Amino acid sequence: MVGLIYAGCTNRADVVVTEILKAPKDAFYLFIDIYVLLIFWGGILEICKDSGLLKVISNWIIYLIHPLFKRLDKDEVALQYISMNFLANFLSMGSAATPFGLEAMKRLDELNGHSDVASNEMITFLLVNTSGLCLIPTMLIAIRNEYHSSNPVIIVPYILIISVIVTALAIILDKVVRRRAKY
Repeated sequence: MVGLIYAGCTNRADVVVTEILKAPKDAFYLFIDIYVLLIFWGGILEICKDSGLLKVISNWIIYLIHPLFKRLDKDEVALQYISMNFLANFLSMGSAATPFGLEAMKRLDELNGHSDVASNEMITFLLVNTSGLCLIPTMLIAIRNEYHSSNPVIIVPYILIISVIVTALAIILDKVVRRRAKY
């Protein structure tokens, strides 16, 4: 509102109107770019699934994350969904990760006896999931590309460093709080 009032007072309302009329078109093109990227990664995920590579990757991720979920058996279905959620998030495919995350949380809730209190595994999963560990920030690269960045991928090492730090801090804080609370 302040911007509109300022534009009116400085006789620049035409610039504001032009941008307001251009914004839906820009948003539509950005949506198309992101949607195409989701379709691409979804297709890659399906190819990996059909070839059996997804199972291999999932087992490798389970091997890596099992120390965070010690009370779960390595063959537990919840761990498979957690690993799939992490894999989709690694590739910056939040919309593909969401169904896996919801299913993982449902399985963890079943293992927790549908208690009103979240289990340690549920809390750990939520913390690691929301910390945003991302290896390839495809959506951010697509947005930077759409807005004609001279080097849209220059952010990749920074995103990787920051996401590793934040995820490590989430895990450390989870362990510290759990020890102090004696759970």
